[in-house]
Amino acid sequence: MNYRYVLDTYAWAELFDGTEKGKRVKELIDNGDVATSIIALAELSDKCAKETRELEPFASFIQAKSAVLPLTQEIALNSGKLKKELRNLSKNVSLADAIHFQTAKSFGATFVTGDPDFRELKLKGILFL
Repeated sequence: MNYRYVLDTYAWAELFDGTEKGKRVKELIDNGDVATSIIALAELSDKCAKETRELEPFASFIQAKSAVLPLTQEIALNSGKLKKELRNLSKNVSLADAIHFQTAKSFGATFVTGDPDFRELKLKGILFL
């Protein structure tokens, strides 16, 4: 199945924190066809643990409002190469960032992020908040 947007952890965090960027994320969600990588749930779990916030309401909301996409073998195998390419443009891109972006690419979706590591990237397929 194809999705219009794949949201990364940064996008979800902006929504949950009620920021201006989060309002843009809400608009995308309200228009439908939104998905997220399973990696975002792991990163969100880490963020909630660090901030001593309850994970359950956030995880439930993500699962209700978007498809949670698996980390497939194809995505995993292509993420390392993508990370290397992205690092040539922005030196702090992480493997998790590459997995999010590769997930979007694999499902024919636009990758939605506000992560500063993607700010300067002028790549097709990225919607920077």
